[in-house]
Amino acid sequence: MQGASFPFPSYLACMHGNRLTIPFTLPEVYHGLAEGHGRLHVGEEGLRLEYRIKDAMFGLLKSRVKEVFIPWSEIWEFECKIGWVRRRFIIHAHSLDLVSDLPGAEDGRIELRFKKISKERLREIHSHIMLRRSEQQLSDLDSSWPKDLQ
Repeated sequence: MQGASFPFPSYLACMHGNRLTIPFTLPEVYHGLAEGHGRLHVGEEGLRLEYRIKDAMFGLLKSRVKEVFIPWSEIWEFECKIGWVRRRFIIHAHSLDLVSDLPGAEDGRIELRFKKISKERLREIHSHIMLRRSEQQLSDLDSSWPKDLQ
């Protein structure tokens, strides 16, 4: 069916007010010995990543749910890479310490992979995140402007 549009499954990405939630996987956790799954929450103040690690062999050993919060001001670069097979976001943080607890984070770089989410939906979420980052940068510029020149 050419040009057909199918409804987007609500369990894959949910919009709650101004907050957006989308599931992700973490690649190459502990050199393939474990798997990482979680949710990316896009909020007013920044990105919140909730994740859990489980062993890749049997899936019986699971970590408790952990959380990393990245404020908009700490995101140096945000990339959306969509290929034929892989769909991923790459986040570069200013601070290495901020993302050091996240498995697979290297040199302040986090890679999040997505399955079963349309390319269009990922591009839409990427645009939303870039808009939030731009708003934060404008707010930072505005607050750093000398008061006597306003």
